[in-house]
Amino acid sequence: MRPYKNLIYVVSACLLILLAGCRKEQLTSNYAAADISTTEEEHVVLAGFAARHSLSTSVHLPLKTHCLVIAKGAEKVCIISNDLMEISAREADRMRNEIANRTGMPVGHVLLHCTHTHSAPRTGGNSTLEGGTNYNYASRSLQTVIDCAVRTILDEKGYRPFRLEVGKGTTSINGNRCEKGGPVDRDVYVARFIDEEDRPIVSVVNLACHPVCMGPGSLYISPDYAGVAARKLRGVWGGDVMQLTGASGNMDPARGPQRIEYAEEAGLSLADSLKGIAFTPIRERNLLRVIDGVAELPFRIDSVTPAAVSAHADEIAAWDVAVSPTWKRDVRNWEQEILDRFEETGVPSRLAFRLTAVNVNGVVFFFSQGEPFVEYQLETRAAFPGKTIFFAGYTNGQNSYLPSAHAFEHRKGYEYEIDQMHVYIKAPYPLSDRMPASYAQAVRATIEKVLAE
Repeated sequence: MRPYKNLIYVVSACLLILLAGCRKEQLTSNYAAADISTTEEEHVVLAGFAARHSLSTSVHLPLKTHCLVIAKGAEKVCIISNDLMEISAREADRMRNEIANRTGMPVGHVLLHCTHTHSAPRTGGNSTLEGGTNYNYASRSLQTVIDCAVRTILDEKGYRPFRLEVGKGTTSINGNRCEKGGPVDRDVYVARFIDEEDRPIVSVVNLACHPVCMGPGSLYISPDYAGVAARKLRGVWGGDVMQLTGASGNMDPARGPQRIEYAEEAGLSLADSLKGIAFTPIRERNLLRVIDGVAELPFRIDSVTPAAVSAHADEIAAWDVAVSPTWKRDVRNWEQEILDRFEETGVPSRLAFRLTAVNVNGVVFFFSQGEPFVEYQLETRAAFPGKTIFFAGYTNGQNSYLPSAHAFEHRKGYEYEIDQMHVYIKAPYPLSDRMPASYAQAVRATIEKVLAE
C-alpha cells in the first residue's frame, strides 16, 4: 500500500501547486483616492468658461483623484479619474511617464482621465488674473495625482480578489447642447468592484454629460453634478464612487449651465435613477487585456504648411459673426503660435488620437483622448451587441472636439466645434469631414482587438 500512499501524496502536492498558481493569476484590484482641492488661501482661475472674469471664492465639494488598479499577477493597469476639467496632452505624457518609471508599469497601462468639470482650477500654468494661484495649485495637485497612483500600484498588501458586477440605468439629466432634439445617450453604465468578503471597493459610473451645471456665473470649486451623485451613492452602495465621463462633446445638462443649485438637483436626480438598478455578476475568467490604438485624423487640407495657416487665418479673421468679440485677436494669436510651432518642432498633417481598451473578464473599458461626440458612443455600443462597453473621453490629454458625421452634415448649431474650436485649442487646422469615419473605424478596431479570444 505504501507506493499508493506516496502516489496520493505526490498528486495532492501537485494539485496544491496548481491551485496556488491559479490563485496567483487571479484578478485582484487596489483602490485609493486623494484630495486635490484648493486650500483656503488659494483663489484660482476656473477652467472651461471664457465668460468668467473673477477668481474662485470657495469650495462646494472637494475635488478628488481616484486610482483603480487591476492586476493579473505582475500585469497591471491603472485607471485614474480626476475631478479636473483637463490636463494637456504634454502634461499627461509627463505624468504618465513618471508613474511608469516609478512603478515599472508600461506607460500604455496608465490611463489618466479627467471628469471635465468646469468648476475646477485651470491646470495649464499660472493665472491670467491678478492674485490667482493656479501655478501653485497645479504643481501640488498634479503631483498628488502622481503620488497617489504610485502608492496604489506599489501597495502589494492592498490588492484584493474581486468580483465584478455591472448594471445599467437611465437618466434625464443630459441633452444635446448643439441641436434641439439632436442625438443623446441617456444610458448610465455602472461597474461595481466587490471583494471576497462582500465589501464594496469602488463603483465606476459612466455617463455622457458635461459637468457644467454650475455655469460661468459660479465661482465655486466643485466636481459638479458628478460629485453630488457620488456623495449620495456612497451611502447607497458603500465604498467609493468614481466617474468616467463619456462621449460628451455635444452633451450638456438638460437645462444647460446654471447655478450651484442645479448641480445639486441634477446630481441627486442621477443618484436616484441609479440607486435601485439591478447588477449582474460577471463570470470570473481571470481575463485582463490592454490594447492601445491610434486614430489618424485628417485635417481639412492634406498638408498643413505655414502658408496654408496664414491664408486660413486671413480668411476667418474677416468673419463678421464669431464665437467671441475678441475673435480677430484670437485668430492672430492662434496663427502666431502655429507658425512658431513650425519653427520649433514642425506640425503634423494628421491629428493623432490615442485610444486604449481594457478588457476585464469580458467587460470593456474604452478610453479616448479629446471630446468625442455622443454618436460615437452610441455607434460603438451598437456595433458590439451583447457586450458591456464603458466609453470614456478626456483621457491622456485634452486636444480636440471630435464632431460626428451628423454634425458635419447638419452644421447649424455645430459651427464652433467644426469651424472655430481649432483656434482655441491651438490645433493646426480644422478637421476634415472625413474625420468621423477615420475615428469610428479606429475605435472599433481597438475594441475588436481587446475582445478577440
